[in-house]
Amino acid sequence: MYHRIQAISHIQSALADPTRALSDENIATVFQMLCIEENLFLYVGDALKDYPGWKHLQPDTAQRQAHLGGLKKMLSLRGGIARLDGMKGLQAFIIRWVCTSLACRLVFSLPPPAQQNRYLYPPTNSNELSAAHLSDHTFAASHLLPHGLLKKLYNYPHSSPFYHAGSPMATACATSLGPGKISPDLLHHITTLDCLLRDALAWYISRPTSQWDALDIQNLLSIGLGELIRFILQSETFLSATENVIAICLFIFTFFVGNGAHAACSPLPGIMPRLRHHFSSSELTPNLKRIGIETWVGFVLLIASSQNPESEEFFFRFMIQMLADRAVKDYEGFRSSMVERGVWTPVVEAHAVKAWGELEGPLGEFRGGRKGIWEVRRERGEEWEGGVCIPMSNPYATSHMKKIFSRSGEEVKVVV
Repeated sequence: MYHRIQAISHIQSALADPTRALSDENIATVFQMLCIEENLFLYVGDALKDYPGWKHLQPDTAQRQAHLGGLKKMLSLRGGIARLDGMKGLQAFIIRWVCTSLACRLVFSLPPPAQQNRYLYPPTNSNELSAAHLSDHTFAASHLLPHGLLKKLYNYPHSSPFYHAGSPMATACATSLGPGKISPDLLHHITTLDCLLRDALAWYISRPTSQWDALDIQNLLSIGLGELIRFILQSETFLSATENVIAICLFIFTFFVGNGAHAACSPLPGIMPRLRHHFSSSELTPNLKRIGIETWVGFVLLIASSQNPESEEFFFRFMIQMLADRAVKDYEGFRSSMVERGVWTPVVEAHAVKAWGELEGPLGEFRGGRKGIWEVRRERGEEWEGGVCIPMSNPYATSHMKKIFSRSGEEVKVVV
């Protein structure tokens, strides 16, 4: 509490000095105070309930709003986030925080009711019901970053060397569904995220020749993901089931690549109700097959629904059905069915190997007529001890993906 009071006192003193009011140091201090206030809203368990000092560290909505409002005003007077380029680390941390805030709003909250007290996707269990009320009580809705920042700050994706190669998924969506059947904004996000994953991997493989540095890569990933999340939150009621599923799968896949499987698994209370709602559309599966991304979608949702009992069996059977319809017989066929038109990166390879190991047996049972699709169950073996592990890192913490190694230490070849 002492240090909190001292920090606020120093901030106020700096604000009274025209030469220091909008300095990088003062903006950084206000941002740090905001992060501290945000962290107090995180659940910490019951261990601290009886700790005497904890009463001084209770969440304070007024303090959080004060720091957020102050930071917004300071950045506005400074000329926007782009003007913090002299302190690139601070700029990157603020951008990362906004993206994380947006991700939390998508993952841990449901859309607002379309009508009074009627949710578009009715919560089906107590966790989802609780999540419906989290939007104003967890991470602050931040508008610190202007729309189109990726283009304004980096002229991205046009500046990417992979932009002119085109995105197989975006091309397939535009040509397979026909004119007016897919949102141009969604096509833009597909292309952008495809370029982002390629650029991040290319930077990792050959940093000296890359046009980006580590903080650039972090900013590109953060802003690109943040802009996609904003698109989903603002447009989902106007998009078709096919468009919504593609957009959500892009979010899950990109988040998964950056953070590892644990980030896309476990309870996603705001994601699963959305997906179950969209999968009730009779047009969804035919459209996914028409585009050629049904197994890519199935793989992403197989990962996302892990540890979510209400959804994992459904998406596991969906994947079995899609693989059977495509007559996929081996891992190479499984992999090529996803890589051909999906958004992909070799970093996911080990997880695809593991997924095929779980799918192969049940797929044979179903295809051989020994089981119906409703009888297929995910086989629960021992903890996977395959030959490849991927110690992927969070791009928001270290700005890049770590190397991929086998258990024996032999490096696995990675190509763009």
